[in-house]
Amino acid sequence: MVSDSKDPPPNFPPRALIVGNFCHDFLIRDAHVVTESLGGAASFISTVFDGLSVPYVTVSKVGEDFAYSTNQSPIVVSNSKTTAFRAFFDSSISGDGRRDRILKRVAACSPILPSDLPDFRFDFGMAVGVGGEVVPETLERMIEICDAVFVDVQSLIRVFDEIDGTVEHVDLKESGFFHLLPRIGFLKASAEEAPFMDVEEARKLCPVVVTNGKEGCTLYSNGSQLQIAPFPVTQVDPTGAGDSFLGGFAAGFAAGLAVADAALLGNLFGSLTVSQIGLPHFESRIVQRIKDEVERRKVQCMDSCHPGENKSIHQMPEGHEQFQKLLGTVRSECQLSLPTSPIAVEQVNGHYNS
Repeated sequence: MVSDSKDPPPNFPPRALIVGNFCHDFLIRDAHVVTESLGGAASFISTVFDGLSVPYVTVSKVGEDFAYSTNQSPIVVSNSKTTAFRAFFDSSISGDGRRDRILKRVAACSPILPSDLPDFRFDFGMAVGVGGEVVPETLERMIEICDAVFVDVQSLIRVFDEIDGTVEHVDLKESGFFHLLPRIGFLKASAEEAPFMDVEEARKLCPVVVTNGKEGCTLYSNGSQLQIAPFPVTQVDPTGAGDSFLGGFAAGFAAGLAVADAALLGNLFGSLTVSQIGLPHFESRIVQRIKDEVERRKVQCMDSCHPGENKSIHQMPEGHEQFQKLLGTVRSECQLSLPTSPIAVEQVNGHYNS
């Protein structure tokens, strides 16, 4: 029996609200299916939150054909198919992790409506639609019931070719969401998506973070920007890297980390995700190491920063480079524990896309 998303989950009361549909993901390279897996930004962020012990509620819709089990039951829509994507890679093309990938939506479930959201309040929300399921009215309702909302711009600007479902983008000003920017906490975009939102204009309305794979990410606010270093990684599958980044970033920020440190945590989870095919597995020992480092860093910032300073996006916090080195050590340990099967070590392309 599938429960309604408004039912309180086992980890009630939750801190976070994740809004976005679960998907069926198909990774296809050179006309051969490499893997089929549970997809959707909500699934990747849930995995990060589970690892970091962040209590949350997920509101997702699926069709009657949904093939996977999840920690929280989605809303099953009768006579509908689950949103499905096919990611096509061509090994003969040397790309940057984006241009050599063609993403197509081959099925779409129903949109998530304001009435589908729970009636209680959250510390923060995640608007992370992937197939056009987050509508402006739903984001506005999230803003009303969450103290802060992290938004992936793909939720706002993705459109789909009417014939074959190829993912395309519209300008953010034409999306129907632009007027809500001053009310959101952070807007995240990949380097591929950033040109469709005019970063220079968006940063005047809300903080913006742009991820760029092997280059790490850049934090923008009205008047300043910070470059956050990446973690070196051999890519296996870029799917979900940006979702895991956003999950790690939001979890770190909500835990009390400085904005730059939270972005570094996001980079770490993005790198861990692209090292694996499909939905990642985070080894409990490694995740505990990460949680310990986050806790130590939070205490360090509380001891060394003036009240509110650690939330500033305008400056790099003291000790950031040392935090980066410590997380890098954990990242190296994780690399040693990853599977060494031929599929797991074979690269789809040279860099990861977040």
